[in-house]
Amino acid sequence: MISKGKAKAVGDRLGVDWSKVDFNQFRMGIGFELEHRNITHGDLEMTGTIALAHLKEDPKYYTKLKRAGL
Repeated sequence: MISKGKAKAVGDRLGVDWSKVDFNQFRMGIGFELEHRNITHGDLEMTGTIALAHLKEDPKYYTKLKRAGL
């Protein structure tokens, strides 16, 4: 899992409005999406962008993914 500080820095660089995006979901999302290193090459901003796209579809996307055991 990415540190809170790194997740916050990535979100801030992407212009995340923390009043609209749950920080814990975003941080969890980066962790999940880092599995796709073959696509993102470990780029945290690209990974954060993917996480944000999923959270835009469903604000609890990563909690649901975790519950599903994925």
